[in-house]
Amino acid sequence: MTDLLTAKNVSLDRTGPDRKIRPILDGVDLSVKQGETVAILGASGTGKSTLAHILAGLLRPSAGQILFKGVETVALQHPQNRQLRCNLQMIFQDPYSSLDPRQTVSAILNEPLLVQNLSAAEKQTRIELALQALALPLEALCRRAHEFSGGQRQRIAIARALVGQPSLIIADEAVSALDASIQARVLNVFLEQQGHTGLSLVFISHDMTVVRHIAHRVVVLAKGRVVEEGPTKKVFENPCSPYTRQLLQNGTWKDVSR
Repeated sequence: MTDLLTAKNVSLDRTGPDRKIRPILDGVDLSVKQGETVAILGASGTGKSTLAHILAGLLRPSAGQILFKGVETVALQHPQNRQLRCNLQMIFQDPYSSLDPRQTVSAILNEPLLVQNLSAAEKQTRIELALQALALPLEALCRRAHEFSGGQRQRIAIARALVGQPSLIIADEAVSALDASIQARVLNVFLEQQGHTGLSLVFISHDMTVVRHIAHRVVVLAKGRVVEEGPTKKVFENPCSPYTRQLLQNGTWKDVSR
């Protein structure tokens, strides 16, 4: 099966206050197939969110290439690629900065549908189904983003990513701030979309229980490098890298230093 998303030898360097160049990512390779969930794991500061931004075309790497459906993701920002851009959505970790607080929920959810050839009724149906799936009331459509709690805003952001029925969603700690029941609901929505539309996911999380539940494959980052990659069951039950074993022994991806 052809890869939907491919990262080839991706690196990113940053110049520190002392003017020394430091690698944030170093030669990362990654691939995602249609209908597959690939989890990116690692302790805080290992480059997971930076990689997510590069995969989404929001940040240009120092070296390497990212291809989504054969097109470089940075090129998806060009106006002529808006249709393809809608097929790749990102859910950010912070719902306070990812949503315009002055926009209504209706405007937020309509945005991904603007370039799709849908009737007004079809758009409304898509939006209502997304709200229903994420346990948000229809009355929310008339309210502005700043009127909602952090958890509600995150569900709005998830609805925005889902409503256009994209081929790929990059989810950066998308469910970590949600309570257990809503978290389970969101994960089930992702799995249902995979079954119905072949949705692919790049899923960044520190929650190993969630990762084991949703991911087909795992990529482990340490200091910006891939130290292990493989099927989820194999990586969790028989890790090859000492770094991965240390993460598993600590019971969380947050508590291991770089």
